[in-house]
Amino acid sequence: MRFKDANVPLKAVLFDFDGTLIDSRKDIAAAANATRRHFGLSSLTEDEVESFVGNGVQVLLEKAMETTDPRFIQKSLVYYKDFYREHCLDHTKVYPGVMELLEALRNHQVKMAVVSNKSQEFTEQILEKLSLASFFQAALGPESTVNRKPNAEPLLTALRMIGAPTTGAVMIGDSVVDIQAGKAAGLPVGVVTQGYNSREALVEAQPDWMVDSLDEFIGILL
Repeated sequence: MRFKDANVPLKAVLFDFDGTLIDSRKDIAAAANATRRHFGLSSLTEDEVESFVGNGVQVLLEKAMETTDPRFIQKSLVYYKDFYREHCLDHTKVYPGVMELLEALRNHQVKMAVVSNKSQEFTEQILEKLSLASFFQAALGPESTVNRKPNAEPLLTALRMIGAPTTGAVMIGDSVVDIQAGKAAGLPVGVVTQGYNSREALVEAQPDWMVDSLDEFIGILL
């Protein structure tokens, strides 16, 4: 079913960031592998690092560095952030179809926010550098709330910040985490298959819609 057939006007769309709006896998993998090499470990493949993305940088580093030792993870985090800060835009780009959807939503006066488990600093930096920031009334990283996705709190906080009700709001992401967060917040959820989760995992999590390119949501939502 299309959202526009539900007789509820679309008021707001919340977006995940990595894997949804931007293809950042090469730069994230480069930062993770630079961190591994700094601490004497061999590099991982991009696919291996990609499988760690979605629950924030600490979880990514625990998996990439193969430890949960808090002191070592903290040292790794400092190195990772210093490297990523300088290289987060070396290869990162906006996915095809993103600008078309964002323009269409803005033209229909739909409010938009980014709700990401990516650090606030890097979310804001990349949004600005890729000319995406002007589309969004808010951008939340994990520092913005006590709980991060898949908890509903970041989504509900974002809606309050942009002055939008849950009725008429939609979550769009690329991962099982996004589906779980949307459902926890009581929102219909759409996912795009270009990101960091397999199609099988997405199907199993039962989103309301699944597309291969973000611009397909124009016909679903508007």
